[in-house]
Amino acid sequence: MKDENAQYLLAKVMGWQDQDVVLNNVPVLRLLADYKYDGYQRFGPGRRFVESLALWLNQFDMPDRSAALGFVLERLVYVSDHELSHLVQHAYPDVIVQERIRLVAEEKAIPTYRVGEICRDDRFKELKLKSLYLGLSDGARTNELRRASNGEISNEQIWQAYELGQAKAEDMLQALAKALKKSPSTPLPETEDIWRAYDSGDKAQANALIDTLRAKPASDGAKQSAKFTLVWLMDDFSGSGNTYIRFDSRSNKFKGKIKKIYERLHQGDLIDTSHYEVFLLLYVATRQAIDHIEYWSERFTSENHYKPLQVRVLWIIEPGVGLTQNVPAELHAILTNPKYYDPDAFDEHIEVGGTSTAQMGFAGCALPVVLSHNTPNNSVYMLWGSETHRFHGLFPRVSRHKDF
Repeated sequence: MKDENAQYLLAKVMGWQDQDVVLNNVPVLRLLADYKYDGYQRFGPGRRFVESLALWLNQFDMPDRSAALGFVLERLVYVSDHELSHLVQHAYPDVIVQERIRLVAEEKAIPTYRVGEICRDDRFKELKLKSLYLGLSDGARTNELRRASNGEISNEQIWQAYELGQAKAEDMLQALAKALKKSPSTPLPETEDIWRAYDSGDKAQANALIDTLRAKPASDGAKQSAKFTLVWLMDDFSGSGNTYIRFDSRSNKFKGKIKKIYERLHQGDLIDTSHYEVFLLLYVATRQAIDHIEYWSERFTSENHYKPLQVRVLWIIEPGVGLTQNVPAELHAILTNPKYYDPDAFDEHIEVGGTSTAQMGFAGCALPVVLSHNTPNNSVYMLWGSETHRFHGLFPRVSRHKDF
């Protein structure tokens, strides 16, 4: 639909007769559409934001449309594709590398401000090779992360899913073993004789010892060391944390991605189970999700004698952003009005969050958040309701789960 027609439709839906009212609202909405909202990837073919907004508002009773529009203008949080990419680009240098610096500084008792000395240390280079990166969903943007590392993450260290098959795991370990063998930073056995030869000035003897060592088959100990020690779990967003780790009181068991990952890691083929670190790196997460993941993962790992999970988040959404506090009465009225909700949106997957309705989102998070590639179901239903539902959302969501 052409912009002029969409704007005319919006004015008609809102009942704007005064030209000043139109000029006060339409340019702002047009700017938001151009800058962000037109880029929503789940809009239907040919549809853009202003048209979608008009059709969405038309579902409300006329007295409620002003509150609905105010919600969009004042409370909506939209994370664009460009903004997510910006977070991904900062993930490697600002989080991953910094954690590696911290670990080496602690191991070698080097002050953290001596960054150059730490980065030149053999252990720092070894940990770079022994880092494994796993995506937890299709939003993890593992390809972008690899490119943002400027070649420091190889294809053999990164995988777009956390469920690794045996064949893929073997390929990654073989690649790691080769990288460790080629790396001059990796300590080789019997190197004391080599260094003594160098110190005495006998370079020919030193080179002969090196050639002999390289020609030898890898010992069992060397093979054993060719395992990952740092594991990075990547994802774009968490609203409640339930998907990652939760305790099911009915089965009296832990469930979620974190449980599956730890059990996979402790098969012992991928990581050195006596010495490893696991990090969960989220590009965007709510404070509620962080608290949930840290609490339940600590219980899970301690009960099973695993190393603790360490959570790192680039952008934290604080509780004040949610629609559970300081919500105007007019907005609260439409959020909770059954006319603006379809009970069919509630299913077994929403039920896991512990609510009896999807109206305020999964686990009752009541978020006003939209991600450019899909609206999380932790947001209020008014935003993400599918176009197949009786009341559709402003930014319709495509569910990960198939209805049968």
